[in-house]
Parts: sequence; C-alpha cells; structure tokens
Amino acid sequence: MKTRNFLLFTLLLLFSSVSSWAQSADYSKMSFLVAKEVQSANKVKALIQSGQKVERSYIMALVKLQNEGQEEALTSRGCTIFDNVGNIYIAVIPTDALAELSLDECIVRIEANELKSVTLDSLPQSSNIIPIYQGKDLPQAYTGKGVVTGVIDVGFDFTHPMFHDANGHTRIKQVWDMFTGLGDGYKKIGSVYSSESDLKLMEGTTDQEAEYHGTHVAAIATGSPVLNGKYRGVAYDSDIVLSTMLLANTPSDLSNLFYADVNKSIKEGTGDPIWQQVIGKSLRVFDAVEILAIKYIMDYAAEHKQPCVINCSFGAQEKLSEDLILANEIFSQLTGPGRIIVCSAGNDSDTDIYRMKPQGEVLDTPLWFNLAEINRTVNITLRSDKPFTFTLQPDIEGCPQVTVNTEEIPLTISDNNYSKYIDITSEANVYGIENATKKQMENGDYAYEITIRVPDRNMNHYNTPSAQLKIEGEGVVQVMGTYALSGFTRFSLRPNNCPYTVGAPAAFNDAIAVGAMNYRDELTNLNKVEHYKTAYNNNGYNQIVSWSGTGPTLEGRTKPDIAASGYNVISALNSLMPESKYKNKDNYNKDIIETFKVGDKDYYMYAESGTSMATPVVTGTIALWLQANPSLTPQQVKEVFAKTAVHPDASLTYPNNMYGHGAIDAYKGLCYVLELASKIEDFPTSQPEGVIFSLSGKTLVMNGIAEAAVKVYSLSGALELETTTTDGKVNLSSLPSGVYAVKITTADSNTSGSTLVRIEK
Repeated sequence: MKTRNFLLFTLLLLFSSVSSWAQSADYSKMSFLVAKEVQSANKVKALIQSGQKVERSYIMALVKLQNEGQEEALTSRGCTIFDNVGNIYIAVIPTDALAELSLDECIVRIEANELKSVTLDSLPQSSNIIPIYQGKDLPQAYTGKGVVTGVIDVGFDFTHPMFHDANGHTRIKQVWDMFTGLGDGYKKIGSVYSSESDLKLMEGTTDQEAEYHGTHVAAIATGSPVLNGKYRGVAYDSDIVLSTMLLANTPSDLSNLFYADVNKSIKEGTGDPIWQQVIGKSLRVFDAVEILAIKYIMDYAAEHKQPCVINCSFGAQEKLSEDLILANEIFSQLTGPGRIIVCSAGNDSDTDIYRMKPQGEVLDTPLWFNLAEINRTVNITLRSDKPFTFTLQPDIEGCPQVTVNTEEIPLTISDNNYSKYIDITSEANVYGIENATKKQMENGDYAYEITIRVPDRNMNHYNTPSAQLKIEGEGVVQVMGTYALSGFTRFSLRPNNCPYTVGAPAAFNDAIAVGAMNYRDELTNLNKVEHYKTAYNNNGYNQIVSWSGTGPTLEGRTKPDIAASGYNVISALNSLMPESKYKNKDNYNKDIIETFKVGDKDYYMYAESGTSMATPVVTGTIALWLQANPSLTPQQVKEVFAKTAVHPDASLTYPNNMYGHGAIDAYKGLCYVLELASKIEDFPTSQPEGVIFSLSGKTLVMNGIAEAAVKVYSLSGALELETTTTDGKVNLSSLPSGVYAVKITTADSNTSGSTLVRIEK
C-alpha cells in the first residue's frame, strides 16, 4: 500500500496561471462561504481567459456599509440592492466583484450562509400520532385580534376552513408567493396576493402540491375553530400574513422561477470587459432571502400600524466555520417593541456532533458515519487559534491512517484545493480528505471545512461505519460533525438532547427559540387504530422530546428560550396536495385523525411532530400577549417566560439548555403581561382545572363548576362585582363593555382560579 498526496483538481497549469492575475482581497471582511465564492470566481475567470464560454456567477448576500447612503459602493460594481435594514443591505453581487468590494473602506462585511430547511422531524417518529392542541385553556378575552401573525414557510392551502372566519371569508390578509415567476410581487419577486378574490382564484401557493408544512404550522398559530370548536389555533382571531420561503430542498422547478425573477433585476457591468464573454448568469441564493421574507411581513405590519409576531419553523445547523455576525445583527435591528421573531430550535439533538480538545491535551475519539444517508463523502468543521494535526484511522483491519497538519491547508486566499488520500488496495479504493479549506475568522481563530471520503463498504471489509479521529496540538480545538450524517456516537443509539444542536436563526440573541414538549404518547387515528407510540423519543410524557434542539449555541448563549407542545400536534392538512403525499399505502390514513366536509370538499386534521409544531404554539401565544400589550419586546417576552413558565424537571435550574425557561404557560403569561398579580391582591394566575368558560350574551358560564364565590375586577384592579353562584353562571350585565379579570373560589382548590372575559357592547 502506498500513501498518495494529490490535488482533487488536476488543472495545475490553470491554477499556476491564476496567481498571476488573481485580485487581492480582504478576506477578513467575508464569511466563509463568501470567501469560497471569490475562489470560484477566480477559477471561472481563468477559464474565460483560456477561451472557454462560461456563466457569470452572482450571489445574494448581506452587506454592511459604514453608513447609510453609501449604496454607490455596491451599485457602481454591478450589485443590485433589494432592501436594507439600517446600514445592512440585501444585495445580489457579481462574484467577480467581491474581491474589489472587500477592499473598499465603505464595506464593513459581506456575509452569506447556507439556506435553511424546515424543522419537521424527519425520523420515523414524525409519522406517529400526536396530541391535540385545542387551546381550550386559553382566555376568550384575548384571541390575537388586531395583531399580525406572520408565517414564513412552504405549502400553504388558502382554502382550508381554519383560515376562514365564521362567515366563510378568509382571514389571510396578504401572501407573498416567491415562486410564480411573474416578477410583480415584493421586490419584484414572485407575486403578492392581497384580495379575497386572488386567494380564492389561486387556492394556495405555487408549491401547494409539494408540501403541507406551512398549512400545518400556520393553523397551529392562527387556525379558526373547526368541528364545533374541537380544533383551533392559538391566536384564532389574528390577522394572517404568509410568505413562502426558498429552502435548501426547494424543488428546482420552483426555485428556478425565483431565480428567474431575481435575474431580471440584476444590474450588469463591473467595468471588466472579460466578463462580456459569458454565456449566461448563475445565481446562488443564501440566507439573505429569509431576511427579505421577514422584512415583507414587518413592512405589512408597519403599513397597517399593527404589532407583529413572525413564525420561522426552519433552520440550519450552526457551524464552526461560520461567523453569523450580520445575520444576528439584522435580527436585532428587525425586532423591538411590537416586533417579535419566533424560531424552531431544530430536531437533531439525537446526533452527538460536538467535541472539544482541551489545551495541551489529545482528543482521541470514534467519528461515526451514517452510511445510510451519505454517498461516500461527509463534512466536518473544526476551529482553533493554533495549528494542530488530525489523524483518521478507519476501522478496517490493516488499513493505514491519514494525518494532516493544518499548516498544510492553504488559506482561502489561495485558489488551490487541498486533498490527501490513502490507498487501501488500489488507486480506486481510497479514503481520506477530499477537500480542506481554511479561513481566519473575526476573532482571529482559524476555521476549517473538511470533506472526508469514507471507505466504500462494497470494496472493503467495513462493518462498522466509523474511523478513529485523533487531534493533537497545543491549543484548544473544537470539532463538529453534521446533523444525522457524522457524529461521535453510533447513530443507531440515538442519544438524548446532545448539546450544540440548536440551529440558526433560533441561536440568534433576539430570536425566541422554541423546543418541543411531549404531552401525549398515544391517540386514535381515523381508522380507529389506537396507542400509536414513538420508538425514537427516549424521553417520557411531560418532558422535552429527546431530539429537540439543545444548547448552548457556539457563542455560548443558553437556548432554547422556551418549550411548547410539539410532539404530535394535530392541525390542518394541505388539501391541495396529491393524496400520495400523505396517505401511506401500507397503513392508510395512519396520521389523519379526523375528516370533515365543507360543501363538497373533504378536509383533514393531520398529526405531526417537530419543533416546527412547537414554534407556532409560542408564536400564537405571543400574539395574545401582544394584543394585551402591543409594545412587547423580545427581551420582555423572555422576562415573561422567566416569571411564568412551568418547570417540568424540578431537578434542573432554569433557564437551561434543554427547556430554556421551561414550558410555556399562555394564561399565566398573559396575567403577568397585564400585571394583574400586582394590581389585585391574592389574584390566582392559573385557570381552574377541567373548567370550560364561555359567554352566553353577558352571562359567564363555567362548565365544571357549580357553587363558587366570584369576584370580577377591571384590569386596573378595581373590584367591579362580587357575587356567588350555585349553578356555575354569573350575570355580568351590569358591567360596561371591556375586559375583566374573574377570580373564582370553590371548596376544591383544583377548581379555584381565575379567567379573563371580554364583554362586548
């Protein structure tokens, strides 16, 4: 066997010519992905110089300028500005202009990070039945009225009755569909639907047949009551504003329509005549698109002078090679009084992805590969302030190891790729480092992206998909695998709540990050099949789900911020999808819980799991709180969590990196927002157990209570009415219209408590 060290790309003559003309750049101003785009642009330019016809490439990125009003630094170099938040701009940039831009003193930073994916759990537990989020314990006095509840997602069905009011009219106020290709929508991308006639005509977003995620999520946050009120969303009277989202797995026929619209807006020309030889445009869109979607909903709320909470049930793994500086900063600028963004923590904490080598020590650990999910290559990222060596030794008897000194890996300023393979038996039977890239980060550390070529099981006696990873060096070294693909525990074991698995944007400081709770293990589906249980949630009832994203973040923040019901929540199913998308032929209707007709059309209530489902529970709850106090900020919302959340595990201190502040208590939080405990002496901030409240005219009906002493207070704390009841009914006709706090005292402490009622004129 023979050790071979060779380049993945063999165009040595081409690369030798690159250095003669490659433009200098300030890579310290670039995120890792942007720096790699500069490398790509240099190689493309070399191909053009060699006489080949190629496409010119562009990227959508975030750019921070020293000051607002310096846009010419971008536009003069062929950049197209789509929007800005203060001095941070969303722009499409020719990749051949990146180097020059980075040298401009007006440019502070250029940043792009990977597109996100929806945080619906993709493991087998996603097909099991989940508990109903009925919202029956929420106060009828607050329904989200007057609040914009925004949902950014995929696969919206406008026709579902959960998005209609009692008269059958849509509650959806506006939709940005990115994928129509018509170019007449927000920022001339896609289309915007703002009339009931448009919504009826379109029936759903362009991706209506590809996905159900958005319909399910939006109905949890905002859905109107259906089946005589058995199912409803949290803020079921709020104004709904929707946006589709370009994700990592968006089908190409849809994403191409998005790219076509953006391409129409791209300005041409950086003054370099060589680029006149290109044959077309190649556009890459990164995470800046999610900022556009958030900005769209916030622009609507600002125009209509309403408070706004936005649901983002999507995310991506944090990486050691990323500095999410601008993305974090722009979230902070977008949020504030009456502007809240709620994000799912992710569903991959059953992947053990993080290890740290302490200073002066050696890390020697198995690195496992999920060969069922990868095709011979897998990525890891590493980070350190000092050079180190790492060695890979596959678990193949007699197989040599491959060792790499990080000083061998070129910086991103080089246009060469680094690779190092080891022969196992022949030149065709190799493993090792297929690609390695190094960049100096904002804080001076060096980050590394490593692509590992895994031994081929068909060519080797490779029974256990792992290699021994050994890291040696003076400094501290962090190493991170990839969700569901590479990690430090055998994948079949599925460990619980592994750290560093909260994704972005949930990891951002001013985002509200949400984990998923399990509130029911079993339920009966449409076929009367009972007792569905998951085989993959290792935690029990009334606990955080074992795969719910777990902190801390790579910057050391405690995340998630809060947890909510996300384990088998029943909500609306997109009725516009082909049945093959949701009906399993081996277990027909296994996830459909109920069906009902409106006119001649069948609609379904469907069961799903994920932090995607927990997030809209929190989004809808915050909409109720914003109705009570329209100026709440993200920090004030977190204070409400700290004061009112339930602590499911009494052995832990709160906040922590599994539950955050605990499990959300919508009613207790609302009482805190209204400051009732400080205004009314001995006011209980929990509702009576098992009691259903309703108003019949101006009579309060308490189903589940007979005899009780009742006190009714104004929200200022003044006692307005004191009485007793022997039939669970209280006449409120003497009170003027408004919201009132009702204190109920019975002989049973379980049925004592309070509620809020709204008396209409």
